[in-house]
Amino acid sequence: MMNRIVVAFIVVLVAGVRADASLVVTRFDPPSQTVVLGTNFTVNIVADIDMPVVGWGLDVVPAIPGFVSLTTTPAIGTDWLSAFAPDGDGLAGLASPLPPTNGSVSGTGIVLATLSFSADAIGATSLVASITPGDQTEGFALDPTGFATVTFQPGQVTVVPEPSTTAFLLIAGVLALHRRKR
Repeated sequence: MMNRIVVAFIVVLVAGVRADASLVVTRFDPPSQTVVLGTNFTVNIVADIDMPVVGWGLDVVPAIPGFVSLTTTPAIGTDWLSAFAPDGDGLAGLASPLPPTNGSVSGTGIVLATLSFSADAIGATSLVASITPGDQTEGFALDPTGFATVTFQPGQVTVVPEPSTTAFLLIAGVLALHRRKR
């Protein structure tokens, strides 16, 4: 009986150490991009995972709404099986039980999902990934137990006018300056 208590205590202790010692860095790829107004573009959510995880869940929003918007449900990366996300954003995955993943994932540059956006208005915004506090379906679940500490690096999107609009505005400005000089 005493051996079981000691083993249980060690398992809890190790699980606690793993949760505190593990770090996941989540970022966007490309980290910044310039897109033309009215076009669609994609961005990957990528993670550097130092200890094996069995699943994950996230939220992603533009810091300033209105410049870009999601156009489709996220495409979950190849190392993952799409998982139910109660908040409805589709940003959740479970490690594939098939080789080469075999039920847990770790490494650098692991693609979590690909997001498709439309460029809706001229301007700039950051893309921000996060975990909702208290939401047990978000975060990075460690193998065999616990959650990793997560650091988020935002992405940057700048929406510019289409080139013909820019050229038109430039010509109109030059003509206006020319008329003003006369």
